[in-house]
Amino acid sequence: MPSLLTLIAAGAVALITLALIVYIWIRYYEARHDRTYMTQDERGFKRALRGRGVLWDFEESVVKGPAAPHIEFVALDPATGGRRAVKLMDERSGAINLRPHYCAPLPFDAMTADGHKVIVDCRVQFSLNRELLKHVYEIQEFSLALETRIQSAFRSEIGKRKDEELRAALSEVERGVIEQLRTHETEGDEAGELGMALGVRWHTANFSFTQQDAFAESPFSGNAVGPVLAALPADATPQQQAAAVRALSRTQGVLSLRPQQIDQLADAFRDRDPAALAALMQLLDMQTRQNIAEALAQSGQLLVLTPQELGLIGAAAQRDALTRRALSPRCAQPRRLNPPI
Repeated sequence: MPSLLTLIAAGAVALITLALIVYIWIRYYEARHDRTYMTQDERGFKRALRGRGVLWDFEESVVKGPAAPHIEFVALDPATGGRRAVKLMDERSGAINLRPHYCAPLPFDAMTADGHKVIVDCRVQFSLNRELLKHVYEIQEFSLALETRIQSAFRSEIGKRKDEELRAALSEVERGVIEQLRTHETEGDEAGELGMALGVRWHTANFSFTQQDAFAESPFSGNAVGPVLAALPADATPQQQAAAVRALSRTQGVLSLRPQQIDQLADAFRDRDPAALAALMQLLDMQTRQNIAEALAQSGQLLVLTPQELGLIGAAAQRDALTRRALSPRCAQPRRLNPPI
């Protein structure tokens, strides 16, 4: 019969073996090429796991749970066509996805070299860098940092080109964006300064843009009636209020065009024949005359303008005026100039 000491020793060995098995089962990890885990200790981030193994250091633990960093990004939602947040870390297990993903920020503004505003819609392919996960661990708002860096790179590349050059240089802009993003992972703003890496590998970038209609940005567009009426005196009559509203609806002429709008007109008629340019100048001239006539008519006084002053000096314009007068109801019946004898 085995002695009591032998039974106690066997039991202790069994308990130790069971505890070791449980410890190994709990602390075992398997980090494949497309997945990893971050670990931490009392000093913070420690390492990113690779391959298979066991965390033998009791102070080292996998980063997971509600207190773990929120590692997510904005992506397109195929179901709705909108945007959705995609998490790169499983909060329950702490597994981090290392596969390539497409970040698709909401459309944002950018300014060309000649002052044109464009709306950029982009998609950038990226993946987390296992070797630089320390930066991912330290960043408080990973999604915001990712979008900010993408927008900054696109604004920088677009700002190097004029609007008429941008459409022909899409591929160059995309290559320049990727180069900037990769450079920012290693270089800082100053020479020799280390950059603030995001812990990201950048793969591809593509974008499209729409040019904002500068003519829609007129100060007389949108909900401008309220502010104009508020600027009137408190004792303004209904007639004065109606006149202010009519002023809003008055067509703006060439003198109200901003430099960006004039540049848009020049781009639209670039490389056109002289006849098209002459037609454009004639339209602008007619618009200016219309604005002058409307401004003078608002004074409420009787104005006498000659056809030459109105620009109606062509024979065709005079024939049209005579035709309209002849077909008017007032001229339908002949009028006697002298009473019958």
